[in-house]
Amino acid sequence: MQSFRLFLLFQKYALYLPQMKKKLPRKRVQKAVSEDPPLNVQQEQFLQKTQTAVFLYMFQDGEVYVMNSFPHLSEEKTLLNNEDIYAFHLHEFAEILLLAKGYLMHEVNGGHHILPPGSLIFVRPYDLHRLLPVNSARVVFASLVISSAVVRELMDYLASPAIANRFNTPSESPYVQLAFEETHTLMLQLESISNEQAVNPENSTPMGRALAAQLFANYLGRSGQAEQDNNRVPPLWLSKLREDAEGWESLKDAIQRMHGKSRCHPSHLCKTFRKYYNETPTDFINRLRLRKAARLLSEPEAKVVAVATELGFDSVSHFHHLFKRYFGLTPAEYRRTTHEKLH
Repeated sequence: MQSFRLFLLFQKYALYLPQMKKKLPRKRVQKAVSEDPPLNVQQEQFLQKTQTAVFLYMFQDGEVYVMNSFPHLSEEKTLLNNEDIYAFHLHEFAEILLLAKGYLMHEVNGGHHILPPGSLIFVRPYDLHRLLPVNSARVVFASLVISSAVVRELMDYLASPAIANRFNTPSESPYVQLAFEETHTLMLQLESISNEQAVNPENSTPMGRALAAQLFANYLGRSGQAEQDNNRVPPLWLSKLREDAEGWESLKDAIQRMHGKSRCHPSHLCKTFRKYYNETPTDFINRLRLRKAARLLSEPEAKVVAVATELGFDSVSHFHHLFKRYFGLTPAEYRRTTHEKLH
């Protein structure tokens, strides 16, 4: 019953009544949230128990509140640490964010954007990002979290290289602006999944997958853009090569390995890669290296020079330049930020 009281509270005060001026009693929200288990573990660990999940959030007066609960996981204490929202972070799962009320600053891969209500953002695995309130006004948003394995399954199910291309290729998280009615309807769907998580988690997982597939198809495969993208669907050998490279454990000699496996002249591979992905094979491999570098730099004993060498960068200065351009932070700054968060 606790979860239903939370959702009724959420609906009554925070979501679809922008004309309402009365503030949500802060004491009441803190009491409701404090009854849940400690929020002290990363979402990756949460996804070990369930492959999809919905989190409902509210920012109010500098505080972050998780508006839903997970009683079936109370023994595991596998819930989100709220502080991660404000700090730069990256993860190995995908996250679809919907902003229902208020404005947020989204900093991602070195870019900065003010998000208005109705913003739908597809955060990819390894996007370095954070969310910040623009002012003291109440902000309400939802996060549909999807494990990387489920993302791959959904892409196979949708069988659309155009959708996969629009999701994976841009330098920043794909973004769509929804109308008010679309936002309202989608928020109700997310809330329905969240309600189901609290009482019947076996049903919430397929519901989450179905909604994720719908969002990918509807918003990354819209007809006008899809027709344009379908004219650039890569040949099977190229998409397979790219997919295989994403799974390589070592990236030190990845450029040479990619040329060897393509069985075509390097100039032809480069030209074809540019045509279909708007980047060179070197750009692609360096992006994979940078994502892995961010993971390695999160380790307590990681050294910048050692990481650059392990990943095959020609020089530390080149690694520094690419990392700063991609993430908006130098490797040392990123390492310091992640380690401060751990302590």
